[in-house]
Amino acid sequence: MKSFREKQRALREDVILEAAYQLLLEQGYQKMNMDELAARVGVAKMTIYQHFSSKEALAIGVIVRGMKMIEAELTPEFESTASALERLETILRKSLERRAAMRRINIELAPVVVLQNPIYQAQRERLATQWSQLIEQAKAEGSIDATLSTPVLVRMLFQVFHTDFDDLLKSDIIDAEELAHTLITVAIKGMRT
Repeated sequence: MKSFREKQRALREDVILEAAYQLLLEQGYQKMNMDELAARVGVAKMTIYQHFSSKEALAIGVIVRGMKMIEAELTPEFESTASALERLETILRKSLERRAAMRRINIELAPVVVLQNPIYQAQRERLATQWSQLIEQAKAEGSIDATLSTPVLVRMLFQVFHTDFDDLLKSDIIDAEELAHTLITVAIKGMRT
């Protein structure tokens, strides 16, 4: 059980991340500054640096928080009533929605910086485990082809959903909803029995 101090620290960190998310939406990564963030949160700038060693670490924290929020949205009630394939589809849809929001934030970090971050890697591993379990359950339910390799499917999903489609979105060839529908439909249909 967490101590009162640990709970306070976690709550403060969440407030900092939410304020950073809003500030990133408004200004983007390059224009966001820690002084303004500290003022919005109502803490000293040093307090932010006690939680996040740099602006880059803060931005990665915002990304990881978004990934965790997707996990938290899958309530036990939904998990008990939906098939494994429906749950996987919901996770993929929410992941794409969150990624679209992050794209609007214009974080401007090199992908390698994010991908090599140990906190991001740990969260991604948790997602990979969750997705693997759902794929295995869907195979057991008969909705995903049991001959397909689960690790390959998980890797494929990560690759598809991390591919940059910004050029299509910016050129108005498609919108974010159409992109999400197409990616999810192709991914799910490709796995079905």
